Amino acid sequence: MTSLSVHSAAQKNQLSLLRTLVSEDAKLVDAVDADQRTPLHWAASTGSLDVARYLLSSGAQVDKLDGSGWTALHIAGLINNVFYVHDLLSYSAS
Repeated sequence: MTSLSVHSAAQKNQLSLLRTLVSEDAKLVDAVDADQRTPLHWAASTGSLDVARYLLSSGAQVDKLDGSGWTALHIAGLINNVFYVHDLLSYSAS
């Protein structure tokens, strides 16, 4: 399995697959794709709350910047996902 599978799972809200992948390799929680986006960035872009909560509880870096200098909080704000923003702020996102 590749890190691309992790990003795809986060983007498509496939929590079971994501849990399996991260349990096999914990570093995948912060794996970056070609745009330097992590699974948390992808979960933010699609509003996948369950995925985001799992990633955060698994130690995902909440303030990691993607290739455009955006964090998951920026992306969640852009799509106006108040619940996602709230969860990120509870993990001290800035």
